[in-house]
Parts: sequence; structure tokens; C-alpha cells
Amino acid sequence: MPKRPKSDGRCIHCREKMTKETKDHVFPRAWYPDSTPSHVQHLTAPSCERCNGESGEKEQKLLVRLALCVNPLKPEVQGLAKRALASLGIGVSGLEPDEMRKRQALKEQVFKDARPYTGESKEHLVPGLGPHPEGTPGQQQLEIDIPGDFLFDVTKKIVRGLEWWWAKGRIIEPPFEIDVVMVHAAELPEGVARLMANFSREHCGPGFGYRRGPAQDGSGAVLYEMVVWDTITFYCTIMPPGTEDGDTPSKLPAG
Repeated sequence: MPKRPKSDGRCIHCREKMTKETKDHVFPRAWYPDSTPSHVQHLTAPSCERCNGESGEKEQKLLVRLALCVNPLKPEVQGLAKRALASLGIGVSGLEPDEMRKRQALKEQVFKDARPYTGESKEHLVPGLGPHPEGTPGQQQLEIDIPGDFLFDVTKKIVRGLEWWWAKGRIIEPPFEIDVVMVHAAELPEGVARLMANFSREHCGPGFGYRRGPAQDGSGAVLYEMVVWDTITFYCTIMPPGTEDGDTPSKLPAG
């Protein structure tokens, strides 16, 4: 891991000068399982209070839903399902009436559109999620809706934080844009898999890791592969707008 860059006083998300700097955890701290060793370094990046607060709300809303869709027996998610259920008022006692009402309201919201698992192939199924092979039979498990905009926003937030660390304080600015792609392992283009194999994976705690593939031509283009809970894999590009698949190799990371 490179040395922590020095902040230029701007928020890495909105790019505005900060009146008060806060430390935004690159990988959401609340997403780390109970199995996380005490020596794990939690990367942080400079963020304004507004962006940090907005990201935190999205991270928490995603955590509740995602933690209910990951196999709870995996060490990489130890304790997360219990936390998610507690936030819904399940398995907790002694709460103030107002707090219990809030948690029950969240429970109704999360399960409002939940459906019994059918096993049908779905175009928008988050790669890596699905029925738990152990425990409750598949037909008794539920499909829970994941807010796609929140998922992509948090993923881009993580990329901005990682790039700030690795590119000596780089803040991603126009004309560069972050694009997020989620594909099932069997559908990943062979060229992308072969490309990312050339770069070592950085581990950021139980089940968290990423690979960074920078372009060798100095163009600033970057390809990221990020893994969360050793379950969900995201592929993200930092590219100028208008770049399409099949563009010249000089625009893509080279291994």
C-alpha cells in the first residue's frame, strides 16, 4: 500500500473545497465482519461532511439488504446478518418505542417487495448473490430488492477513494468518468480476466480486495476489479467519456 497522499483541501467526491474535512472510509467500515483482525488497516480519504453523510446513509441501507442475501456461514460476513436483523428490530429487546417503530418501518420497507426464491434466471440479479447452499431450503428463501443506484453510487465512492490513494492524491475530474459493470463470472470476457490476472490483488480485510490496472500510456485510464465479502465482484473503469469497448489498446490498462 502506498504512503497516504496529502489532501489538497478538496473533497474527493464533490471536488469542492472543504470547510471541515472528515475521513471517509474507502471500504465502508460497517461492512467489515466480526472476524476482522484488529491489525487491518481501514483506508480513509478526505471528504466533506455532506458527501460523507450521504455515503454513510446509502452504505447502511445497502448493508441491511446485502447482508440478508449473503451466506451467513461465510467467515467473511460473520455477524453481518445479525446486525442487519437487529436494525430491522428482529432479535432485539429493550428498545425505546420510537426506536422500535423506526426499525419496524425499515423492516416493512425492506420486505415490502420481497418474493419467494424461484430459481429463475434474472437479468438484474446481482452477480454473486443467490440462495444459500446451507441452512434454509432454497424454496423458503426470499429475493430482496437491492437499490441499484445506491449500489453503483457506493461502488464509485470506493473507486474514488482507492484512486486517491494509489495515484498520489488524484481526484477524478471531467472529462474522466467512472463506469461500473457487474457480470457473472461465467460471462466475464476472457480478455478482461486475462488482463486483471497480470496485477496483484491487494487485500483490505476478510473478503475485501481489489486489483488496479492502470494504462501504460499515461492517459489516466484505469481498470479496477473489486471484491466484497469474497462474494460480490465489481469491475470499474476510469475513462474519458465516449470510450467504447473495442477502442484502441492505448486507452485500456495494459498488463
